[in-house]
Amino acid sequence: MSEPLFNIVFYGIIQPGKDKEVVKQNMAKLFKTEPAKIAPFFAGGRKVIKSNVDELIAEKYRVTLENVGLVIKVEPAAEQTAAPAQQPASPASTPETGGLTMAEVGADVIENPVEVTPQEIGDISSISMAEVGADVIENPVPVKPQEIGDISCISMAEVGADVIENPVPVKPREIGDISHLSMAEVGADVIENPREKEKTPIPDISELSLE
Repeated sequence: MSEPLFNIVFYGIIQPGKDKEVVKQNMAKLFKTEPAKIAPFFAGGRKVIKSNVDELIAEKYRVTLENVGLVIKVEPAAEQTAAPAQQPASPASTPETGGLTMAEVGADVIENPVEVTPQEIGDISSISMAEVGADVIENPVPVKPQEIGDISCISMAEVGADVIENPVPVKPREIGDISHLSMAEVGADVIENPREKEKTPIPDISELSLE
């Protein structure tokens, strides 16, 4: 049995809290190209960044691309072959980047990262951990429980009983004569003059490479 293969797929979604323009710059730096050539990848739709790779390489791609801010999905390659009707792969939405290779693990691909100054911590040698279950809130605000009156006279309604008092009557909508109508055949195109979908231009990335 051959080793399972995977596709590295990008749907134009970036990590929460990330700036889209910064993510584009990071991806362009990773692929050693201009941000303008990367822009079509963020136009939505399914984009295959790398296809037919083993699990180890697929994980390497996923981690590296998510580090620059992308949301990556690793899809079984066999699944795409077996069910093309569910995941159509048109030239307008699935540019192939098989000629690209990833940067070395640990390479700095984030341009102008924000420096974080570590907070100074004083001497905490005198601090110890409280026992499990200890009340660590000092002077907690007392919460007065709500008083409940005598409810001994209350009983549960029977299963299925109508417990809504004086429900608002809903008048059914009148439907005219529809005897002349019939159902379209299964699979028939019921949209008259459908609007053509605009195709996303595919950038020429044949000269791209990752060193």
